[in-house]
Amino acid sequence: MGYDLKRGLYFAADTGLLDVPEIYTTTRAALRGGAVMVQLRSKNLPPREITSIAREMVAVCDEFGVPLLVNDFPRVALKAGAAGVHVGQTDAAVAEAREVLGEAAIIGATTPTSAAVRLAEAEEADYVSAGPMFRSPTKPHKPVAGPELARELRPLTSLPLCVIGGISAENAHELAGCGIDLVCVISAISGADDPQRAAEEIIEAMAAAGVAS
Repeated sequence: MGYDLKRGLYFAADTGLLDVPEIYTTTRAALRGGAVMVQLRSKNLPPREITSIAREMVAVCDEFGVPLLVNDFPRVALKAGAAGVHVGQTDAAVAEAREVLGEAAIIGATTPTSAAVRLAEAEEADYVSAGPMFRSPTKPHKPVAGPELARELRPLTSLPLCVIGGISAENAHELAGCGIDLVCVISAISGADDPQRAAEEIIEAMAAAGVAS
């Protein structure tokens, strides 16, 4: 199934925060709430187990016609039938991921600097990503780049710009005017008592601020 890259809320489901089957139920809730893309993140499991989870996640996302990306592992994404992969600064290069997954795959790249943006664009990434925008519960010791980084990177590329890191309904308005296309959220949805409503509230806050809407 081919997918277009849409603007909006991007949910990252992290196996460090959600166990099985919670990761499936929370992802389904985020999708009901309006997420337009999902990423499976797993820093603590072996590739074989990530592949198994990813296959189930593909099935969940397919119910909503939404693409699933796998963080870090292009070959896991390929085996699971995922729509693509997100690669970080220490992961496989965009060009390598493209070689594994093909031209139709969605490939995103973490790009904390102007040089990283230029490289991602040269290697034909589908979107670039900057963060953390705010203090992130998943990476509490990582320095906050802030919305200023998004404003700095936006003029450098015509690729869709994703932001990540500590984003919630309460602070989404601070991203106004940054030219953002995707807002990636982890903890504000995963840790919510009602993940669907949390997703809806973030999207409402984004719309009110004119962010990725």
